[in-house]
Amino acid sequence: MVASSSFLILEDGRKLGFIDYGNPNGLPIILLHGTPGSRVFGFENEPLLINNELRIITPERPGYGLSDSFQNRTINDFSHDIEQLANSLNIDKFHVAGVSGGGPYVLACAYCLPSRVLSATLIASATPTGLSGFFKGMSLGNKVAFILAKYMPFLLKPLYMYSANLIQKHPEKLLQGINSQLCSWDQQVLSNLEEDGKIETFIYHIREAYQQGYLGAYSDMMLLTKPWGIDFQALKLPIFMWHGESDTLMPISSAKSFSKILPNPECFFIKQAGHLLLESDEYSQKIIDKIKHHAPNVERIS
Repeated sequence: MVASSSFLILEDGRKLGFIDYGNPNGLPIILLHGTPGSRVFGFENEPLLINNELRIITPERPGYGLSDSFQNRTINDFSHDIEQLANSLNIDKFHVAGVSGGGPYVLACAYCLPSRVLSATLIASATPTGLSGFFKGMSLGNKVAFILAKYMPFLLKPLYMYSANLIQKHPEKLLQGINSQLCSWDQQVLSNLEEDGKIETFIYHIREAYQQGYLGAYSDMMLLTKPWGIDFQALKLPIFMWHGESDTLMPISSAKSFSKILPNPECFFIKQAGHLLLESDEYSQKIIDKIKHHAPNVERIS
């Protein structure tokens, strides 16, 4: 059974694409995808959701999948989209989690919606580019993308145009390129996905990211290299950081530097693990357990 995609018409007329997975009365978690990424996470009939009585909503940022583009947007702007989405689903308070490039948007939600966000979970999250050790241990592909975004953005567009074309016509080649940038732990995770018959969902997730072309990923990367507009010290809610110490896409050195800037985050730095923590059954369960431990009775909007 494939979960059906939905979209919300926002106040400014834009469409926001998302999938609402799991139990409608379950613990609500809004899960934000990486850069690039989409609403497709393949959580249909997933034991993780069923056994933990979860409701996981996966919205797409502007320009990805079903979501309309939004010119001159900021990272904080997306929190207002999330607020409207929660209102439409009659959810008052909720947890927010984000993978990789979704991490900054998690913190934006925590910053802009302090009365509604219960906790913020960063999973292999991006960090501000000016931090100490940002490039240390980073794969060549990601290093090039960040440098181009910061100093030569006109060269970044062809890079994402190439990826958008490749995932549509030769997804196996894009997967090979991704695999070559990963640590051995992540490569094993991808191998396990293939053995379990889940690799097609992984590919579909990326293909949907580029459904409208390259602009979603391009604008996301540009925003990651600029000041995020978030006062980190103003964050008063629980923050959980999950990061693999062998991550080559977002290296542990910058994650540790970031942890010193955030106000009292609870950090889980995992030896030998890499970037694909959410694709690991072991660590996805641990992440959920931590969120559930900080879950009060969730209110619904009547």
